[in-house]
Amino acid sequence: MKQELKGILSAILTPFSRDGSQIDEAAYVKLIESQIAAGIHGVLLSGSTGEHPALTIAERKRLFEIGVQTGKGKTDLIAHVGSNNVRDTLDLTRHAKDVGVDQMLVVTPYFDRLKFADVQRFLGKVVEIAGGPIIYYDTPGITGLDITEAQMVTLRREGLVSAIKDSPANYTRTMRMLSNPDAPTVFAGSDPALLAVLAHGAPGTIIGASTFVPELCVALYDAVSVKRDLPAALAVWAKLWPIIDFMLLNGYVALAKAGSALRGLPLGEPREPIASSPEALRRELKALLDRAEVGRLAGL
Repeated sequence: MKQELKGILSAILTPFSRDGSQIDEAAYVKLIESQIAAGIHGVLLSGSTGEHPALTIAERKRLFEIGVQTGKGKTDLIAHVGSNNVRDTLDLTRHAKDVGVDQMLVVTPYFDRLKFADVQRFLGKVVEIAGGPIIYYDTPGITGLDITEAQMVTLRREGLVSAIKDSPANYTRTMRMLSNPDAPTVFAGSDPALLAVLAHGAPGTIIGASTFVPELCVALYDAVSVKRDLPAALAVWAKLWPIIDFMLLNGYVALAKAGSALRGLPLGEPREPIASSPEALRRELKALLDRAEVGRLAGL
């Protein structure tokens, strides 16, 4: 498993046919190609923005295959293998390993509230198949697990976790982990904290907004992490944050799909139970995109 990941790791959408019954494979290829053309450093396949709970195991495996066929050697490929069913997670892990992804992200089973020893045992099974430490999807609002900084250090020391997608409500813990050389690498996974976490030294981010405004996310990363130019970063953030905030308030996945369509790449509507965005919200989103001066997606 590749451990030296950095930059904008984009949790991309999953395109569906008009009736929602099938993955639109051609649109998925175009989406990945567009992400690469925009300078995205890596793509996350079958993540939360990709509606993984609404996908079958066979569909998720197919996303891994298309991702590798389209992007191998051009961008880093990360497979999200998490599920509420441990057997499904292990099955997805085997397939991701077999098709040749660069790294894996995993969320713990999210119905039962696991003890830390359960988390260690679960991750041990995943890592045994993956062949190396993986990225832990830390999202306490979904899993109910409030893993401490010391426990994160333990997971890294045991060779289970090399990095985390950091999506907690506890920003103080985020800052402490970023300052702790023994903790797993922190990737910003909470959109509102994106600028601050990058500025504090995180090597990158795993978020979904970059699936349809990739150039803004890449520009933010370049300004903060490459050029160390805070005024330039704040100028990019002034364009990006209103879009992200609007999504968080009005339906993240549905508006990401609406935004992609507005930028020239229709990806279908979300699957139930997520409803598509009403026309009024689409008009507001278009106004935000126009204000941010983003037009057609790269590579289309």
